[in-house]
Amino acid sequence: MEKRTLSLVTVLLLAAAVQAEEEKNITLPKPFGIGIGPAYIGGRDTDEEGTELSLKIYQQYIMFKRLSSMNLQEDEQYYSRWTKKGECIGACPQYSHCKKGICVCKPEDSRIQVYGRCFSNSTAYFVGDKEKYRKPTPPARPEWCFCEKKNGGRDVCPENKRREECQVVTYPNNFDHNTQYCMGGDHSHCLGKDINMFCSSNQVQDQTTGQVKNLCQCRKDMKFDTKNMECRIRIDVDCTYENKEKEGDLTWILKGRDEPEKEYTLAEIKTAFCNLIDVESAEYNAHIVGEFTYSILGLSIGGFIAVCCITCVTACCCCKCCEKVKAKIRALDPRNAMRDAGMGPGTQMAALGAVAAGEYMENRNDKQDEARVAAMQGQSMGMPGGAPPGYAPVPEGYPDQGAGYPQDQRGGYGGQEGYPPAGYPQPGYPQPGYEQPGYPQPGYPQPGYPQPGYPQGGYPPQGQPGYIPPADGGPGIMNMAPELALAGAGAFTGNAAMAGLGVVAAAEKMGAEEDKEDRFRAAVMKGVPPPPMGYAGGAQPSYPQNQPPYAEANYPRQ
Repeated sequence: MEKRTLSLVTVLLLAAAVQAEEEKNITLPKPFGIGIGPAYIGGRDTDEEGTELSLKIYQQYIMFKRLSSMNLQEDEQYYSRWTKKGECIGACPQYSHCKKGICVCKPEDSRIQVYGRCFSNSTAYFVGDKEKYRKPTPPARPEWCFCEKKNGGRDVCPENKRREECQVVTYPNNFDHNTQYCMGGDHSHCLGKDINMFCSSNQVQDQTTGQVKNLCQCRKDMKFDTKNMECRIRIDVDCTYENKEKEGDLTWILKGRDEPEKEYTLAEIKTAFCNLIDVESAEYNAHIVGEFTYSILGLSIGGFIAVCCITCVTACCCCKCCEKVKAKIRALDPRNAMRDAGMGPGTQMAALGAVAAGEYMENRNDKQDEARVAAMQGQSMGMPGGAPPGYAPVPEGYPDQGAGYPQDQRGGYGGQEGYPPAGYPQPGYPQPGYEQPGYPQPGYPQPGYPQPGYPQGGYPPQGQPGYIPPADGGPGIMNMAPELALAGAGAFTGNAAMAGLGVVAAAEKMGAEEDKEDRFRAAVMKGVPPPPMGYAGGAQPSYPQNQPPYAEANYPRQ
């Protein structure tokens, strides 16, 4: 299941990546320039940079008309009054501002132009026919049209469904920009239709009321684009049959960077202008906005779904890992393991008894292993049979060296200080008939060392030199008695879980015992470290000896 989920997420991500790459590689047609007729620019089709480029092309278009003597006096007055000052007739509605005499949506407020009005980036996807065709909000139906339902809510009463007042008012998908009437100077009404519409001085008769009213119309050099359903800048120059040429002085004049020094023909002006905007067409295409996509937290629908899928898979994997870890921790408790295996209370008690007995056997084996290690350490130092079980205590203090020098009642040694009295043995040396304490006497066994003919303590050397096997000969049935008893009880009672648990435990114990013996053998082969000084098999400590006074020494006399 996890593999299928991961595969599905991978396929979705690859599909989204491929789709994004395909959309990126789409080649857009040339919007204007050589081989193209009159064209609309700006508005809904471009982003912030594209809008700025459209306004620059618009300035070049004004210069083209000026050089071609197409501007009248009133046109120049308009450009001086509004375009040059960056002001718009009737001002601009909320979320838009005026540039070059044209209203544009504010990108700093995350606004984008759709159907001649400014919407936020998050709601532009939901803009529909109501905004496209400028439909008014239907009037509310009277309250008496409705009746309460038995299961809650309300609906139009059966007797009122045919009444005109109780019918839902609908409006056709139609917007005629040539018949949008306004009262003189009421620019706000026209701005509600389009941010680049204003109430003009042109008057026509309203066919519905018979009254003469003013018309809403697009701003200077703008026309209503019925495709995008909004007022846009119209470059009314036909470049269909123009040829490409290199830039000349006329190109710089059209850009507004130079003043004309001579008169140019209309054909020269037109060719230069078509070549100029043809160069700018590629940059314009780079800033065209495609179809709006719904976004959540800045992500498209596909991206949001992919993120959700990855998050869900990651969460599922984490939960699965946590569940496995929890199960392993829970299985460490023998009670849970037995309960999961389907054991009854009797079986559980038998298994726990086997565990307790096994622990007792383990403690006994540990004590025996300690004695074996001590014996193997002594044997590694050349002691036949190894040291006796356990370590001998370390001797403390100085050994007894004798009675020293006897003193009389006057103090010192005899009558003269510094010399022992006559008749007393000289301390420090054995005298005839006296045996020095602490030294072995002839005919007596020397303590601490084995004598010929006496049995040696500890373990006799067997098998590998330095290695002493266990007293029972190694891993055997006695060490596995609790586990085998559990397996036998399970087999006798027909409890497969108990029998299996006993067999597995016995096999594991056998393997553990063999591994332990292998480690002992490996340690002996590498060399067991000797016991410390003073212990069985270790180096013997040395003690300082008392020096007797010398007979030939020169002592003062009293």
